[in-house]
Amino acid sequence: TMLIPKKARLDILTYLFSEGVLVCPKDPHLKKHKQIGVPNIYVMKLMQSLKSNDYVHEIFNWQWMYYSLTNPGIEYLRKVLHIPDDTVPKTLKKQAGPPIAERGGYGGRGRGRGGFSRDRGDYRGPRDGGDGGYRRGGFRGGGFRGRGRGMGMGGRGMGGGRARGRGMGAPAEMEGF
Repeated sequence: TMLIPKKARLDILTYLFSEGVLVCPKDPHLKKHKQIGVPNIYVMKLMQSLKSNDYVHEIFNWQWMYYSLTNPGIEYLRKVLHIPDDTVPKTLKKQAGPPIAERGGYGGRGRGRGGFSRDRGDYRGPRDGGDGGYRRGGFRGGGFRGRGRGMGMGGRGMGGGRARGRGMGAPAEMEGF
């Protein structure tokens, strides 16, 4: 165990309760924690103690430790810091979203995870089926292999793509036989 000064302990616990989460680099030699202003070793050891009692959940990634409060941790900090029950960490507060008029015309939903929008200049060709485009049958060669689209090179043969070991069919003068 490590003795941590009471002021530093209260600063760390107050920050943790107000935010609900805490980020700490795994560097015990760091003089001051960036957000709290106490030596980083104090933050590391206090969070280690809270984790052993299941008051916080830890995720370790790329030499950084990410801590989030659990429900027993919230109750524990309320008791230690003498905080009323109606006060909650920022992670549990509902964020007020933008007004409905600013959300967009998708029934209140966003546009998803990106995807293609209509203002991309139709880079795959015109949508009205003009001269075709990728995956629209406008290019010769039958599209995807094995899907039976088109007749292959020049309209003759077994279909299914370019000449890749499949028969090319008979020459035009012998098609009648």
